[in-house]
Amino acid sequence: MKKRIISILIACTMLASAGCSVTVVRDGNEKISADKAVIEESPERRIEYSFATKDEGIDLLMSNKEYYDGFTQNELDFKMQKKDAKMDEYLDFAREQVLDFTEEEKSAIDRIMSGIEEKIRENGYVLPEIDPIVFISTTQKEEPGSAAYTHGTQIYFNAKWMTSPDKSDIATLVMAHELFHCLTRSNPGFRKDMYRLIGFTVQDEDFVIPPSAGEFFISNPDVEHHNAYATFTIDGEKVDCFTAFVTTRHFEKEGESFFDYGTTALIPIDGRDVYYTLEDASDFYDVFGKNTGYVIDPEECMADNFSYALIYGLDGIEGKGYETPEIIEGILDYMTGGVSVPSL
Repeated sequence: MKKRIISILIACTMLASAGCSVTVVRDGNEKISADKAVIEESPERRIEYSFATKDEGIDLLMSNKEYYDGFTQNELDFKMQKKDAKMDEYLDFAREQVLDFTEEEKSAIDRIMSGIEEKIRENGYVLPEIDPIVFISTTQKEEPGSAAYTHGTQIYFNAKWMTSPDKSDIATLVMAHELFHCLTRSNPGFRKDMYRLIGFTVQDEDFVIPPSAGEFFISNPDVEHHNAYATFTIDGEKVDCFTAFVTTRHFEKEGESFFDYGTTALIPIDGRDVYYTLEDASDFYDVFGKNTGYVIDPEECMADNFSYALIYGLDGIEGKGYETPEIIEGILDYMTGGVSVPSL
């Protein structure tokens, strides 16, 4: 399983997609031109955001109690790199990782956001409204192996890494990935439409992770819900499953990462106390596609695909296209046509 740092962390040049003027549908109702939609939204900043101070960032981080309540002992041990780790130890450690932004870092993030907004404008993309975003700078040690992560519309990242001159292209891609998570939290309908592109159906209630998988479960701040399922072929039979990220064994010694032992669990939605791994499903990549290796959840898979579509367009990185172009085409159709994806 590839590490949390976006699976496409390679040096590359941003490609500009051809601009277009189209007719879009807002909320399935009023038809307006894409040009008009851009004008109606703030011409200077279409995505509202702010920077948290260190103290504000600590308060925000600690406010995500529901996330921390979901930690297993397995997760605590891996994150704290010791057996029988305690939640209080972890929370104290997490607080210590929050930092203040420098003015240089703020300026660099402003440039990244301006680049994303320009990409949206120049291509006539129309996206759902997004709730105001708060940026928080941390060392990322509280979420080991991460380049960035989110809680709601709080985006946490290592500002020093994100603003490094030699990582500007990748930083833009990472930011677009995290913005997708904020978009899905702000717009449940958008989340459903994006998940449909890879055959996932979102239901109202979360599924229950059974004990066999729960013992090894590793939570993900970017995945707030386990309420989406798809059909996989397992042992020649069609099985409706949701996904969760689990380790194949418990933490044993310092230096081990849960990514080293992590896998995607496919859990039947019928309530059985059993789970399968991606190797058990003969059509796993027929469902998730092959544009990214970050396939632990439809949320992460589609966040990667969204960032590729937004930044590189249909041409892909260095004009090389994609192994599963239909996913990118679906995202671009949504952004340029404003239409919902038909149900499968």
